[in-house]
Amino acid sequence: MQTIGAFYLRNNGGFVCAPAANFIDPDGNFSTTSNGGHIALGQGVKFSPGDHGVPDGCPIQLYIWIEAGHDRTGSPFFLYDSTSNLYAEYDITGTTLQSTVHFDGVKSD
Repeated sequence: MQTIGAFYLRNNGGFVCAPAANFIDPDGNFSTTSNGGHIALGQGVKFSPGDHGVPDGCPIQLYIWIEAGHDRTGSPFFLYDSTSNLYAEYDITGTTLQSTVHFDGVKSD
């Protein structure tokens, strides 16, 4: 499983959204973090799962909260490492009820 230290989400949809992370903790429990703040149309933000309570070594997946719409997830799962300079980059497009998440690859700072 690819190791990353963050997600980058760019909002190209017609809505306000916020990044978060789904993760599996060391006890095998599935959880979702708090979100990383609202992203307006045309903006992007880097989200570090460790800043929201995810311990190193946990499998993580991008979770996208969409205001007044259907929340989405990004694929695939990654292994979280707070010391990694790699991040998974995503774009989201569409509308609140019909959005599409685009995985743009793993990038380096």
